[in-house]
Amino acid sequence: MFFLTWGFLVWLGATALFRFLGHFFFSLETPVLLVASYILVIPFILILTLPIYRYKQLDSYNRLKAAILIALPGMLLDVVSLIYFSDIFINLDSRMDRIFGSWLLLAYSFILLSGFTIEKQTNKDKRCQS
Repeated sequence: MFFLTWGFLVWLGATALFRFLGHFFFSLETPVLLVASYILVIPFILILTLPIYRYKQLDSYNRLKAAILIALPGMLLDVVSLIYFSDIFINLDSRMDRIFGSWLLLAYSFILLSGFTIEKQTNKDKRCQS
């Protein structure tokens, strides 16, 4: 339940951010900021996921489950937000819906990929394998 809640909160925060400030990031008139939003989503997603995996001390299997649970609420809720894109994101040009959708796919892909991170072996783990 923790990871579903975290995923919902991440979605809510991102949706609110783009609802009120999205015109700064998603505008054809500012291509530098548009490209920057695609690049910066990667470290942002890693900051939102990897520390939680470490804090919860998840093994590789549970990290993957956590990544799915984090991504799922936003993926489901963004189905609706993309259908009503012009009504929800009134500050964005309606032509930006495809670009916003592709950005969402990138963000959710990196959330899911964060579940595949490799954990470091401790000295104790290395000795057990020998």
